[in-house]
Amino acid sequence: MSAAESQRSRALPGVRRRRWRGATTRFVSRITVHLAGRHYLRAQGTRVLKGLGVGVGYAAVIEPRLIERTHVEFQLPGLHRALDGYRIVHLTDIHYNLVAGRGFLTRVVDLANALDPDLVVLTGDFVTHDAGRVHGCFELLSGLQAPDGLLATRGNHDYRCGDEAFRRACESAGVRLLENEHLLVHPVRHRGPVVPREQEEAGILFGGVADLWEGLADPTRAFAGAPSGYPRILLSHNPLVADLLTRRHDVALQLSGHTHGGQIRPFNRPVALFSGGSTRYSAGVAQAAHTTVFISRGVGTSALHMRWNCRPEITLITLHPTNQ
Repeated sequence: MSAAESQRSRALPGVRRRRWRGATTRFVSRITVHLAGRHYLRAQGTRVLKGLGVGVGYAAVIEPRLIERTHVEFQLPGLHRALDGYRIVHLTDIHYNLVAGRGFLTRVVDLANALDPDLVVLTGDFVTHDAGRVHGCFELLSGLQAPDGLLATRGNHDYRCGDEAFRRACESAGVRLLENEHLLVHPVRHRGPVVPREQEEAGILFGGVADLWEGLADPTRAFAGAPSGYPRILLSHNPLVADLLTRRHDVALQLSGHTHGGQIRPFNRPVALFSGGSTRYSAGVAQAAHTTVFISRGVGTSALHMRWNCRPEITLITLHPTNQ
């Protein structure tokens, strides 16, 4: 091999490397220009960002105010025929705060009254962090109208208010607080067929428990000494109390909230993170071992003030006797 050929041979790898580096640079440059330079791609990226902004705005501002009134019907074993069609409005998780303030709660009360309930039940979380708002909340709730009154239980956030302060707020609004206790309700009006001698026989036994997280939820204590022969409905902020029930509690229906339905439901499915750690009792009707549970999505929000595929809810529950 000549000296010139030997020199070209030694130089060849360097030449190849330079050529490869140049080709790679041109290729990357083309990709960079293609991605960053095309108006179509920039426009698509802008649309995506705008879409995300609109979605966040909708979830934060619009959907939390799109209150939905839902209607659910249940057959209760032992319900007197005079109470066929008995109407209960279920409100929960009001979270009276700067986001869901006076105007919002006034609208909730008006919508609930328009459903012409026989009884209103409120299953907790009237406030979020500011305990001082509890009196303002109940001042507005005193506008609820139902001939058989208003019953309530406390949610986990309500324990910030203190026992006495919370009870005083309830009393000032004419709300009967059930804290591991029960109340037998003899309806003022009868929607089903009835004769005078049967009026005293028609009744529903309501029990209420303390919160599962912050209180001591005790269904046995709630129904201690309760009369027999009446259908039983349990009010519990946390739906997981249903797993504490046994056959001897004889609860036909449990009404709960707490989960807010998840608040954020991508692809319209509950996420455990946003549903109290479980999707079993997220929203709607669920079957427990010894009772049926209805979980309302509630009307307010807490922590994350957003709703997506999970509108706030006022529920009208209509009761019917079982076919016997």
